[in-house]
Amino acid sequence: MPAAAASHTVTVFHCVNKDKKVIDVILKDGRYNYSFGKIDKVADISIDRAPAQLTSNYLNTRAADTDTGTASSYELNFMNGDYHYQVFSGYTGSRYDGGVTVYKGDKLITTVNCLPDTVVDYLAEHVFDLPEA
Repeated sequence: MPAAAASHTVTVFHCVNKDKKVIDVILKDGRYNYSFGKIDKVADISIDRAPAQLTSNYLNTRAADTDTGTASSYELNFMNGDYHYQVFSGYTGSRYDGGVTVYKGDKLITTVNCLPDTVVDYLAEHVFDLPEA
């Protein structure tokens, strides 16, 4: 865990979607919190987890069919009962994607995409800091 995260609030991921809802992941007092809801309102959902309760995925690869020849993706996964919230970010060439995908069991419920100019993204710095599963 980054040293600054032990006693401070650290933004891991933040963005706003087209409906003016905020996706936030913060690290505070050594715990990760995912929240989703309207700007300046109480979150519709908030999930607080210790690092050992999360899973993550990442991929960095060559992608010949992109403008830069590379692609990358990072995911931080929060479980809440039968629901799985997959906060994601990545680049396919120079095209950025970020947001959250929600599953119930194995069924895709929805994907909420960020407006690109609203994104604060440090997922890549945190997916490698989680304990091995």
